[in-house]
Amino acid sequence: MDLNMKTESERQGAVQGFNEIAETYDNKPDYPEELIQIIINKVNLTAGSKLLEIGSGTGRATAQFASFEFEIVCVEPGIDLIEKAKAKLKDKDIKFIASRFEEYSAPSEYFDAIISAQAFHWISQPLGYEKCSKTLKKGGYLAPFWYIELFHDRDVDLDRELWAIIKKYDGYVSCMQVANYANRMESVTSKIVSSGLFSKPEIIHTYSDKNYTADDYFNYLSSDCFAKKPDKKKQACYEELTQLSDKYNGIKRRYTCELYLTQKI
Repeated sequence: MDLNMKTESERQGAVQGFNEIAETYDNKPDYPEELIQIIINKVNLTAGSKLLEIGSGTGRATAQFASFEFEIVCVEPGIDLIEKAKAKLKDKDIKFIASRFEEYSAPSEYFDAIISAQAFHWISQPLGYEKCSKTLKKGGYLAPFWYIELFHDRDVDLDRELWAIIKKYDGYVSCMQVANYANRMESVTSKIVSSGLFSKPEIIHTYSDKNYTADDYFNYLSSDCFAKKPDKKKQACYEELTQLSDKYNGIKRRYTCELYLTQKI
C-alpha cells in the first residue's frame, strides 16, 4: 500500500472505491488501546472535549474514542461507510458529516484535537494543514496515525514469501519494507513541519501481534480494493496463502502503529 500523499485523481477515485467495499472494510486490524490512551493522555482530553475525526470510514477508530464522552464530529466522504458507522455507533451521540475534509465548513478554533486513522494521506495539502490549524483551538493537537505491516525481506522467510504473494496479486494492504521505513518517518515529519502551522511531531509507536489463518489474512486483503479483483485471481491468491499458513503454522504478523502527534503553533 502506498502511504504517501495522494494525487487529486487518486483521491476522487478512492471515495467510490472505498464505498464499494464497505461490507468488508472492517476486516482490518484494530488499533492498540494503548495508542488511544496515549492520545487522550498527551492531549489531555476529558469528558466534553471536542474531537474531530478526518476520514472516519466505518467508525473503527471512532468506536475506540466513543466511550469517553467526548463531543465527536466525523468527516467522511463515503456515504456507505458512514451508514455502517452509524449502525455500529447508534447508541453514541456522534455527528457524521458526508464530505471531503477539503470541502467541510470547519468552525474556527473549535476543536481541542483532530485525529485521522489511516486516512490523512488522502487529504490535499497544503489545504489540509491550513484547515486543521484554522479549526483547532490555540495549542490544539493534530494526531494522524497509521498501522503498518513492516516486512524484513532478507532474514525472515515468512516475510519474504508473503511479500511476494502480496505483490504478485496486488494485495492492497498497509505494508512496506522495513528498510524504507526511516525515510517514511522523515517524509511525514518534513511535510508537517514545512506547513509552518504545526510543531515537529512526536512520533510514538505501539505494536500489536496477530497470527492469521489463511482465511483471516485473505479477508484482511479483501478489506481494500483487492475485494474487486477477478474471482480466479482471488482464488489463486487464497491457495497460496493456504500453503503459506500450512508451512509456518499460521501467518504471524506484527503491526507497527505510528502516531505523529503535533501541536498547532
